[in-house]
Amino acid sequence: MNSITGAIVGAILGFISSFGFMAINIKKSQRSELFPIIAVITTVFGAVGGARIGHNIEKSDKIARSLGLDNIKHTHYKVGRFWESQSTWNDVKGVRHMVTTLKRNNDIVSLYNGSVICTHGSSASSVNITKYHNEARNITFAKLKERVGDSYISYLTK
Repeated sequence: MNSITGAIVGAILGFISSFGFMAINIKKSQRSELFPIIAVITTVFGAVGGARIGHNIEKSDKIARSLGLDNIKHTHYKVGRFWESQSTWNDVKGVRHMVTTLKRNNDIVSLYNGSVICTHGSSASSVNITKYHNEARNITFAKLKERVGDSYISYLTK
């Protein structure tokens, strides 16, 4: 559906851009002859570009849904003197994913399913932990989408 919407929006923007293209590049005496040709070309290019963008957005949304990124449970809590943040979610295969950001050995580290994915610094304040956790979570999402995203889409249709 995003492809169709993208194609329609792209076609409209392509048609509108034909006026700007003609105003800049073509003499006034030639505009009436060339307008139909230029309008068709810019409309087609706009529709194709919009459809492609819409398809990529739709594919990205499907990958995020199949990885379970739309059902994340986030907790932020204090352990002793230091703050920790944790995000958990399940993908369509039932695999549980967990990203945790905490203070370990005087450094702030982020863990994905128990493995260190990044080291951030040493300040374990509530604000910094939240910022570091969001950064680590976004890195994890990007790597998951890149690594297993396409193979997970097929599970949505089963």
